[in-house]
Amino acid sequence: MAHISRGRVILGGLLAGLVINIFEYITNGVILGAAWGRAMQALGRPAQFHIGAIVVFNIWGFLLGIASVWLYAAIRSRYGAGSVTALRAGLAAWIIGSFLPNLASYPMGLSPLRLLVIATIVGVVEIAAGTLADAWLYKEDSVQVAKAATV
Repeated sequence: MAHISRGRVILGGLLAGLVINIFEYITNGVILGAAWGRAMQALGRPAQFHIGAIVVFNIWGFLLGIASVWLYAAIRSRYGAGSVTALRAGLAAWIIGSFLPNLASYPMGLSPLRLLVIATIVGVVEIAAGTLADAWLYKEDSVQVAKAATV
């Protein structure tokens, strides 16, 4: 079993996170921005997110990207390198990072169901796209692979 290349996980994770954050900005900032603003006002909060919230959202996107790439790297030895494995890793990351949190927040009634459903569906697309973007970038160090093969 080859060792995971931490540097490439970080680099690929940042790429995946960038893809996730672009999807998030277009979906939630541009397309659904007004709907999210109304939902926030219904909770007695300002319609516009302050810069601190936006920073946290972006950090979340990059951390989710890194986690999905780490998962891809971890399962490559079992499922093989490539897009199918990347999609498996992306699906697992989506379940943990998007689907389950959105499912858990639904009964609290903090967000309209329509927005949660859209965010959850876009989440699977953005995380899959980010993990796929990494699949062509991530490679384990050939020296480490050779050492692992001889052990």
